[in-house]
Amino acid sequence: MWHAEHTLDTTAPPERIWAVMQQVDGWPRWDTGLSRAELPGTFSAGAQGSIQCRRNTIPFLLSAVSAERGFTALTRLPLAEVRHIHAQETSAIGTRLTHRIEIRGPLSWLYGWSLGRRLRDDLAPSMRRLARLAS
Repeated sequence: MWHAEHTLDTTAPPERIWAVMQQVDGWPRWDTGLSRAELPGTFSAGAQGSIQCRRNTIPFLLSAVSAERGFTALTRLPLAEVRHIHAQETSAIGTRLTHRIEIRGPLSWLYGWSLGRRLRDDLAPSMRRLARLAS
């Protein structure tokens, strides 16, 4: 398994962070790796949508959603899956955000090597943008 994680404390209140995260079509405003995102229907576990990273359109599944606590978006690749785990909790100054990316499966080493640097490098700037949008 390959993984990367970043945590950020922000003064933005948890309900504002959650409101921004639920607006899937707005994900490219804060997620630097996306050019488009859409989710027909409600933001709930089991919902399916798509994201566009560079030129590739990739389907995703919201595999877990917990209001004002976080969500997990799952994308499948040949012989691997990528989990984007977005968590938030109340902190002394407002909200602590954690975004963890996990690549699991027989080819996780290959995707970690080929995609890992870009995914890891996008974590901190994306989280800073999310915090600014929610402030």
